[in-house]
Amino acid sequence: MSLLSTIRNKAAALTLFDPNTERPSRDEIFRQTYRLPANATLQASISTEFSLESSALYFPGRLLLSEAYLVFDSIEARSCYFVMPLVAIRRVERLASKAYLFALTIQTLHGLKFNLQFVGLRSQIEQFCDQLKQNLRSNVSDMRLLRKFLTTLYSEYMLSDTSTSGPDGKREPMAVPPGGLGQLFKYPGDARKLRDKSKLRLWAEYMRDHGRNLTLIRLPTFQKLIRVGLPNRLRGEMWELTSGSMYLRLAHPNLYQSLQKEYVGRTSLAIEEIEKDLNRSLPEYPAYQSEEGIERLRRVLTMYSWRNESVGYCQAMNIVVAALLIYMSEEQAFWCLSMLCDHLLPGYYSQTMYGTLLDQRVFEALVEKTMPILWEHLVKSDIQLSVVSLPWFLSLYVNSMPLTFAFRVLDVFFLEGPKVLFQIGLAILRINGEELLDVNDDGSFISILKDYFSRLGDSAHPTSKNDKLREVTKFQELMVVAFKEFSVITEDIITEQRRKHKNHVLDGIESFAKRTQLRNLHKTGHLSQTDLSNIYDRFFQALQSVRLGLGPTKTLMDMEGFQIFMQGITKWAIEPHDFLARLFHRWDVELRGGLSLQDVATGLGSIMEKDIMNSMAYFFELYDEDGDGKVDREGILQMSEGLLYITRHLTPKPAEGEDMSHQASSNGASPPPRKDEVAVDYLSSISAFIRRAFEYATPDEVEGDSVSEKLIPVDSLSSSNNKVKANAALDPNHPLHITLPTFRMVVLADEALEHFFAHDFAASMKLEPAKGMLREKGTLRELFDTLVSDSMRVAGEVKRRIDEMERQAREQQAREDAVASKPSNQQLQDDEDDEDDSVREKDRDILRGLEIEGVVDLPMKNNLPSRPA
Repeated sequence: MSLLSTIRNKAAALTLFDPNTERPSRDEIFRQTYRLPANATLQASISTEFSLESSALYFPGRLLLSEAYLVFDSIEARSCYFVMPLVAIRRVERLASKAYLFALTIQTLHGLKFNLQFVGLRSQIEQFCDQLKQNLRSNVSDMRLLRKFLTTLYSEYMLSDTSTSGPDGKREPMAVPPGGLGQLFKYPGDARKLRDKSKLRLWAEYMRDHGRNLTLIRLPTFQKLIRVGLPNRLRGEMWELTSGSMYLRLAHPNLYQSLQKEYVGRTSLAIEEIEKDLNRSLPEYPAYQSEEGIERLRRVLTMYSWRNESVGYCQAMNIVVAALLIYMSEEQAFWCLSMLCDHLLPGYYSQTMYGTLLDQRVFEALVEKTMPILWEHLVKSDIQLSVVSLPWFLSLYVNSMPLTFAFRVLDVFFLEGPKVLFQIGLAILRINGEELLDVNDDGSFISILKDYFSRLGDSAHPTSKNDKLREVTKFQELMVVAFKEFSVITEDIITEQRRKHKNHVLDGIESFAKRTQLRNLHKTGHLSQTDLSNIYDRFFQALQSVRLGLGPTKTLMDMEGFQIFMQGITKWAIEPHDFLARLFHRWDVELRGGLSLQDVATGLGSIMEKDIMNSMAYFFELYDEDGDGKVDREGILQMSEGLLYITRHLTPKPAEGEDMSHQASSNGASPPPRKDEVAVDYLSSISAFIRRAFEYATPDEVEGDSVSEKLIPVDSLSSSNNKVKANAALDPNHPLHITLPTFRMVVLADEALEHFFAHDFAASMKLEPAKGMLREKGTLRELFDTLVSDSMRVAGEVKRRIDEMERQAREQQAREDAVASKPSNQQLQDDEDDEDDSVREKDRDILRGLEIEGVVDLPMKNNLPSRPA
């Protein structure tokens, strides 16, 4: 039960934004916890003990099975787990075991063998094994696609035989898998200083014993290897594996190529926005000053905008994808972006950016809780933390830190999830807390942090007498503080804070969006701001089933939504009718098949003017289908049906000055009229309208007919058989019509209909507040206004300081380059030994590094406590 509870807690953070998943199903928990494709469902699970044949260690846990994946997760949180596609399993055998009722040994395509010893009832074990056997058979056909997929992974090239058999039987070199732009334009940073080859050797050793790519077993050493920084050539593959996008790419082979063919040459609004940002994407990296880099970036962003049109393209996507493409191929980056937007960071890259804004509020709450004095100072000095932290979260620190350090953050982010963004942000403020307490404006606040980022490679303790402590860089210090001092910032805490602030943030987004759209409305007649506000609420209430702050799925109201909208403001629109359809098409002035908020506001504004002449003209034009100023016989009958449809729920009111009050009798006041008696008033008026309309209708001039034939009143006919013959009004062979003046004359001849068009028609539409809709609040307005106004306010001051810092950074970089160009004797010795792929003892000290052992003991600040109370 503890394992399932852990899974539920971890899944809660990912299902937060979907109103239909407040209580996620078992399948949703399964997919989101292990980052599996959307079609994966949990078919069976059983208690199991896992062990590798090459190791004496064993791990009790739970084995979970879906249609295409076998998953193991140990009871002790993530001490051992794997997610293995069934197509990667080559052999399953029953293992003789005296200690257990049933055991299996499994061999993967890479030759890795492990044992699974089941714990449970025999019937449960047999049922699980039968399902496993059935799923293995159903996945056999997909194995033919696996060989091509593996050729795209560097770990396969690194550990497999580097030669293959050619057509003539001779051994030929294996092709190097496609990679990122770093292969062409070099990877950021100095590979020697980063000890890239030592890291690669450590990974090769781990993968030989624990599998690779699709068959990798994740033990604590796996997490340590990621924490110390991934080697350049494996980084893209590890990002793909730990994020879960590798499983998406495996499940959708060739989809990226198909999208390129399908949408070639097509344009959209998203593509126009993409083009504006292409040259602003990591311009400091050489690849994005070339056509090759720009083209790759353009294709990935464009294909994602077509695949997910509800998102399209959003700000900061270009920065994130530009970072991914340094280490990934286009297809890998495409699927990694999909995983980021849809699963890891839902709502970050959306129209409303609700995910980012919510996490900004959560981040502020964590700063207030963990560093109360700093938070109090920021509030007192009117320093907006979101101006600084919003770009951190949106760009995943890529646009804030030097690239070599930002990629180290991404290494851990893809492994551990969004909590890393909070831990790193809190650590940045924690380390710079004393300096930040001395500033009183946004410009100085930004300048201190920018200066800190530019010196992340410097020693954190340059004056220390301890040699090891002196070697610790500011970035290593940052990682220690983030993952040691703020290890208490867990997914559970973030989930709790998100739930706490979710409605507050959505209220602010919706209020801001509402004010913006209402300001842009025009041609609204005499509608007040309160009326427009209520129209807005009811429009979006009818348009969608989720909150507007989560991002509307559409902006045009179809006929079904229009009926729901009209039911909310009238009593008569309780069922579909021809009148509603006519009203819908009349308001759809651009013939889009849907109504915008502007269309609805303009339409209601025209109806609710309460001018009798305009009201009658508006009603008449609804039935003047060809716009020639005439309504024919069928139109007259449809008019009467429309009047009956509207008036059946209306009560005629007396004319001004008319006394319709009931006189008291000697026995008391007379009872009010019944509803059916009141309805007779309109019914009789509409009957009279039909009679008079046909009586005063004008015959159409038809060749061969005598237009001077006089109409015979309907009530003078006694026989229904003689009506059609004697009365041209009912004879289809004698077409007729009425005009607007005739229609007005007929309406004004009846007191009830006159009152209907003068008052009741407009009054039947009640623009009252929608039930369940959120009222406008001054909730997050300061955040939105701050992001614009405060940024502009500090722009001048910040620009001056940034220019100065950039000049200093260029000088520092020049000095570092001069030193780096003169390799030491030890570095030369390392280069000579690079041909030897075996792990050396000096390689292992990476895993004993300061950032892992946590030997950096930072002095505690009384005013900046390191952990929540």
